[in-house]
Amino acid sequence: MKAARTGTLAGAYDAWHRRHSTASEIDAHAVAFYEWVLDLVEPRAGARLLDVACGAGSFLSCAASRGVEVVGIDVSPTAIELARKRLPDAELHVGDAERLPFPDSSFDVVTCLGSLEHFASPERGAAEIARVVRGDGQALVFVPNLFFLGHVWFGLLRGTQPSEGGQAFSESFRTSEGWRSLLEDAGLAVERWQPWNRIHASEKVGTVTMRLWNAVSPLVPRHGAYAFAYVCRKAGA
Repeated sequence: MKAARTGTLAGAYDAWHRRHSTASEIDAHAVAFYEWVLDLVEPRAGARLLDVACGAGSFLSCAASRGVEVVGIDVSPTAIELARKRLPDAELHVGDAERLPFPDSSFDVVTCLGSLEHFASPERGAAEIARVVRGDGQALVFVPNLFFLGHVWFGLLRGTQPSEGGQAFSESFRTSEGWRSLLEDAGLAVERWQPWNRIHASEKVGTVTMRLWNAVSPLVPRHGAYAFAYVCRKAGA
């Protein structure tokens, strides 16, 4: 049953990456986000970094530019094929993020950016992140907010469920404390969390609305932010 679910998800993401991903130049807005993520964990040169659900490898490319040894895994063969075009010398795997093919305590840094919410079991995915990060390492998990003010507005206006990026086929949302609890129950100790409020691509609203949101976003309460980055350690380390 588990293999069947993984195969179904891989097929869905193969189709998604064929529609949305390329191995071309990385968008400047994405680069700014990736640099923000890297600044939160500040990996040293030579550190071994695993990106879980790495997609087409754009974040790995930015990490590699800082002298980090990068490893990626994704359930989608299409995504990994694109990532190999971008990073021909990197260690890349097609595999299940809920059963990572790595020994315990293998990585200095483990990242999972906008992906844990799409796992069949976010709880198992988070537990695997906790398992493979070293005791003196860091994990950074970036996830969307159930109470993002945009989601609340569309819920009140249209009665719609939260959804992002055409991935409603496998998607879940939690509040800031809901995600914290999930990560801590999975064996991660949350050291700090940072809100992220910049939006530069959406099919739900137009350019003017996005610009207005980005202009006022510094005033948005932390718990109403678009998404959160949790910087974690292995619990008990």
